[in-house]
Amino acid sequence: MDRLSELPESILLHILSFLNMRDVVRTAILSKRWSHLWTIVQQVDFDLKDFFPYQNFVDFVNRTLLCRGNCKITRLRIGLFLNASSRKDYVGWIMYATKNNVEELFLDFDSDCCEWLPPPCVYSNSSLKTLRLLSCRLVPAMQIRWNLLTKLTLRFSVLWDDIIRKIMVGAPKLEFFELDTCWGYNDPTFDSPSLRVLIVCDDESGVYEHGPVMRISAPNVQFLRLSGSLYRKCVLMNMPSVVQATLDFHPYTHSDKQKEDLKWKQDNLMELVGCLQHVESLTLGSWCIEVLALREKRRMPCQISTYKCVTLSAYMTEDDLLGTVNLLKGSPALQTLIIDMQSVLYDWRRRAMEYSCNSNVEDYLASQAKHIRCLRHLKTVKLTKFVEQHSVFPFVEFILKNGSVLENLVIIARRGSEENSPESLLKVAQRLLSMPRASSRAVITLLN
Repeated sequence: MDRLSELPESILLHILSFLNMRDVVRTAILSKRWSHLWTIVQQVDFDLKDFFPYQNFVDFVNRTLLCRGNCKITRLRIGLFLNASSRKDYVGWIMYATKNNVEELFLDFDSDCCEWLPPPCVYSNSSLKTLRLLSCRLVPAMQIRWNLLTKLTLRFSVLWDDIIRKIMVGAPKLEFFELDTCWGYNDPTFDSPSLRVLIVCDDESGVYEHGPVMRISAPNVQFLRLSGSLYRKCVLMNMPSVVQATLDFHPYTHSDKQKEDLKWKQDNLMELVGCLQHVESLTLGSWCIEVLALREKRRMPCQISTYKCVTLSAYMTEDDLLGTVNLLKGSPALQTLIIDMQSVLYDWRRRAMEYSCNSNVEDYLASQAKHIRCLRHLKTVKLTKFVEQHSVFPFVEFILKNGSVLENLVIIARRGSEENSPESLLKVAQRLLSMPRASSRAVITLLN
């Protein structure tokens, strides 16, 4: 007998839990030791991939579940392209899972034209702890009872404000709630006492109408992430508990009408930033940095905040330096700055990038030093996915020269980048070490 087969059954089942069910079933031919394991594995993953025609997948799932009998399932994932003719089958699969007290249920039912209706056993379930639904439409008339549910994800689905209110009442232990490109709601109230993480990606749909404004209330949420195209105005209400927030919008600007709407979207973004000025940690996407850069160019006043940690997804072009400076001027208590450098070459969202180094960059940074009060508190600066480009070094030198209490400057090179050869990184290290430092405790770390 091989050494793998000599392992305890619990370990073998744990190994099988990382495979899709088709591969799990195939292990039955390895030896008698493996012949029955596929029928008792508790973490089951069915995926339409590699099945053709479609009916072969449906038949495989039916046969597999039939052979398992009443064996407990802790986690079930079913990924398939929605086919109206298979409704009786997937409803049967869901009922089988709930009857066997499934704890984690992932129904990734992809669809181009319609949403599926979850059966009643999904709305009322006393064993579910994690639930993810894709391309479904929740019925407002159904009562929701998820006594143990802690994590809920809805993607490309339809739900109304009333349903969200029912979820808040019917899932008393809910801690994590994600709405990814869902439609139908306008004034969602996430007021569950247990809810700590809220993720909302709000993108436009040509099928379902939305109101002109989306008002979000979440009094107990501590971690907030908002993203999408910002196609409608977003207003944050009653969010005193948020300590960590992410804003990562990417508005569409392909048509003339969308370009006309860009101004109010920029204003809306700054309103959102203003509502989150009390958070300890803020993460901003690349478009947000562009908006801050535009405000800096126009010499508009920066918004004052109490951020202690800021993470920026930036291209680190000269325009992005303007946006970064604008944010630093408004963050006098900042202690940690993280810049996740984005790739200029492969990102289609950026229309025109400036590669050349402007000789005025150093002068501009020097002129702003007296306005950036966080330089007296900033202890850690980290640049990830680093690629050598002209605009980075003036900023790094500025931080080293003016960061009076700086303790760590960490630069992590982008993996797989042709620019980050050992020779070029050696030159980067030499250049960094030659820069003057205001803090005697400042340590420079360059990682490949």
